[in-house]
Amino acid sequence: MKIKLEIGPHGTWQVIAPNGESRLFQSDWDWPGLAIHLGWVPCHQCRETDGTMDCEHRTASEMIQAANRYLAVREGDEFEDPGYFERTLQ
Repeated sequence: MKIKLEIGPHGTWQVIAPNGESRLFQSDWDWPGLAIHLGWVPCHQCRETDGTMDCEHRTASEMIQAANRYLAVREGDEFEDPGYFERTLQ
């Protein structure tokens, strides 16, 4: 199922399912994981972090802000649900 990335209230992000159900990402620590599902890579040099922990090339703070900027560019994009919504069997 495809879901859509949208800006949420008060500086948050949310994903919306086709049925209108949504999931809110309030914590900036959640942004790297969300951005990864849209193709973002936290550190191209080592690829040894998920963006929430420092690596030898970047701090977690730098990567979290980079993830937020990446999400801003991708606002409105649809992507395959990585498991944010339960799938119902039909």
